[in-house]
Amino acid sequence: MDIAEIRPHISREGITLLGDREHTKATEKYIDVVFSYPGQRDWNGSVPYYYRRTALFLETPEEIAAHLEKTYAVLERDTRRKWVNRERRLWNREYQDKPATQKVTKSFFDRLLNLRWNFTDSDLPENSNPQRRIQDIKDRGYTIATRQRHNPNSRQTDPPRKVSTQVILLPLEKGHATGYETISPKLRRRIIRVLGNYDAYEGKVRTSGLLPDHKFPEISWDATVPQNNPDDMSEEEIRAKFRLLDNQRNLEKREACRRVVQTGKLGTIFGIDYYIDGNSDWPEGVPKMGRSSEAGWKLCPWYDIEAWRQSLNAFLSGHQGSDPG
Repeated sequence: MDIAEIRPHISREGITLLGDREHTKATEKYIDVVFSYPGQRDWNGSVPYYYRRTALFLETPEEIAAHLEKTYAVLERDTRRKWVNRERRLWNREYQDKPATQKVTKSFFDRLLNLRWNFTDSDLPENSNPQRRIQDIKDRGYTIATRQRHNPNSRQTDPPRKVSTQVILLPLEKGHATGYETISPKLRRRIIRVLGNYDAYEGKVRTSGLLPDHKFPEISWDATVPQNNPDDMSEEEIRAKFRLLDNQRNLEKREACRRVVQTGKLGTIFGIDYYIDGNSDWPEGVPKMGRSSEAGWKLCPWYDIEAWRQSLNAFLSGHQGSDPG
């Protein structure tokens, strides 16, 4: 998005646009801004306009400009303070009776309530996995922007870190809290057995190295999607919901699904431009988040690799011996 296209649609004074950028790994897009207010400190931050966790997918300059003006209003001092006090009370009530070992994420959230840029390796509590704590807060529906900057005070000394991650919490309307399905060891073994140790990507049986993987990718899950998986789940449910992949292919599938959300183009396997139904375009009118998005994912080769393979083989069989010219 060219910020020159956005500026003409901003009528509120005090909004300075610095640039736009993309956090590809998290599928997030931002406008870097400075918000200036009479009699108070400027706010220097990044406002997401493409943020899947809150189902924010703005595309036009008009939409983005309106979103920036709304964000400017909620970051005004009195409005901001009310939001911070409300959220702090909410977390204090939730964690008041919990032991210290369960308050690690809360300590991160308390620090982020300054609504300023914080380096994860110096400004936030010392932790072996700060990104997991940030992820936990995002999973609760909060908006957190991310950027990379040089940090002269980094705690990382072996080896010394030249560039560190900064995060900033925004007091925006929260999205649905997301969760992740749990699979017990017993059910995991049963899924592998029911699916016959069949590697959906390689198209062959393997004796080890396979893990249950959801056909419906987690990148499109919202609060309506995750659910518990009982150990006595029926075999029909298992076959409809899961397939088996090794860890390498699982990571490849995640990246492919991320690109689908970012580009609106369905993925490919082995670079083969073939689809069971339709073409590479994400179907018009189908959302990219929530239960309804599964209708779009079913058109992607990565959703059901075995069905895609069988469809492709049938297509090739039907064209054997045909005149290519």
